[in-house]
Amino acid sequence: MTTMINPQPELPTKSRRAERLFQQAVPPRLVRRTGDTDVFVTNLRVTGYDTFEVSARLPAAHSFYGPVGDHHDSLLLLECVRQAGLLVGHVAYEIPRESKFVTHDKQFQVDPAGLRTAGDLPVDLVMLVTQHDVKRRGRRIASMRTEVEARRDGEKIGAATYRWSCVSGPAYAKLRGEYKDAEPPPFDATPVAPERVGRTDEIDVLLAERPDGDGWELRVSPDHSVIYDHAIDHVPGNAVVEAARQAALLAVESPGALPVAGDLAFSHYLEFDSPCYVSAEVVGSTADGTTGVRVVIEQAGRDAANGVIELLVR
Repeated sequence: MTTMINPQPELPTKSRRAERLFQQAVPPRLVRRTGDTDVFVTNLRVTGYDTFEVSARLPAAHSFYGPVGDHHDSLLLLECVRQAGLLVGHVAYEIPRESKFVTHDKQFQVDPAGLRTAGDLPVDLVMLVTQHDVKRRGRRIASMRTEVEARRDGEKIGAATYRWSCVSGPAYAKLRGEYKDAEPPPFDATPVAPERVGRTDEIDVLLAERPDGDGWELRVSPDHSVIYDHAIDHVPGNAVVEAARQAALLAVESPGALPVAGDLAFSHYLEFDSPCYVSAEVVGSTADGTTGVRVVIEQAGRDAANGVIELLVR
């Protein structure tokens, strides 16, 4: 199917040309996906200088980003934000598809009421995307900061910000060196019981108990069709975020808790050739039922990712 991508810097109007076509699908290649069912953004329009409107559809069911009780998964919204950034980057800023995106940090917050499911029907969103601090290296985009406001039926339901940089294919190969052709190895560590992290299938459990009981070891099956839907030489970011969520759920012992905010930083690639360890510690709670959990993911004696996830414990 095709998508309505309007590259003209016009403000929204009531004309037919400006209608949001939620029923259409963005080509998977524009958001670094291979399967249509994992593409959630549906439309892109330019609304001003470095400002964009991206439509998205939250499916009623999904193999990995399924609902959490009667709410859509907030990490599904975060995946929509990621896809919106890629779509804007490739289409509006003409970043070549062979270039690599490197995320440095991301923050998000959501209103749980805005993520309520609609039975068997999907939920349509509009994301207002603004790019800040756009830096170039020659004619190429080098980095920027993306801010996104998500709206449902005209009401704000969440927001996210992330900083990222972009490197060319040859520069990435040089950066990665001996790791540029790395492949995920088989992993046979016994996972945490799926029901403890809100899952039903072991393949979706990204943590295994450590023998000493001190936190968990990261486990990502190379056969996972959503996490590894294309070749990649390191543990992908969506796996890191999901592992952090699962560690937070284990820390509060509430598998049905919903992430409502997060502040995560990524400082090193997670490689395939040595174990990655995950720890989580409750750092505070509020009267409205929100609990903050600090999560640290380390490898080879150094922090590779860390941050705080706030959970609404229900």
